Amino acid sequence: MASLQETFAQRQNETASQINNTYDKQYETQAAGLKADYDRNMSNAQAAADKIAPQYQNQANTLVHGYETNRRNANLNAMVSGLGSGTAQQQQNALQTQYLANYGALRGQEAGAVNEANQNMANLTTAYNNAMVNARADTDAKRDQALINAFDTNRTWYEQQAQNLAQNYGQFGSLQDIYGQAQADQMRNVWIAQNPDVAFRSGMISKEDYKKLTDKNAANPVKYRTIYQ
Repeated sequence: MASLQETFAQRQNETASQINNTYDKQYETQAAGLKADYDRNMSNAQAAADKIAPQYQNQANTLVHGYETNRRNANLNAMVSGLGSGTAQQQQNALQTQYLANYGALRGQEAGAVNEANQNMANLTTAYNNAMVNARADTDAKRDQALINAFDTNRTWYEQQAQNLAQNYGQFGSLQDIYGQAQADQMRNVWIAQNPDVAFRSGMISKEDYKKLTDKNAANPVKYRTIYQ
């Protein structure tokens, strides 16, 4: 038959196992949800980032096309108007300068858009990692509190069982674990004085002790078993 201490330890192990399984599953579910959200957000962010280069390349192509069209038109106008080569060249230079400025600004905007997209994805990763850390910390905090509550509940059960063994059967070994040797011995002596017949029958005291306590002679004691040995 298992001792009270062994039964208490078994209850503790079973309770702790149940609590750990519960919070492990809770964390796994929460982590899976965070990962799914992260993957979806990253997929959307990457898709948006992949569109940047084609979009700006289309604008660059349009800019080049516009420049070439303006350059040809300027040449035609110069020929029709009879402008000198110097004046015509100035027009060409002005068109090229403007084109290069516009092209540089466009590529600068593209670089800014790429940097923003990369930063957005980096922020998503940081937020995800922080969320995972917070989820773990929150789960562990709840787990620890649940384990503490379970221990207190089991400890209360243990103390009640120990009190029952002491009061009904004169077994004070478990109370010794709770209150210490000296106090348990004192409680045991009080109980024996209050229950000399049971104490004698269970073999806790001798015939001589029984005689001292009751001023009566006692028959041979008969020991009996209890649920906890």
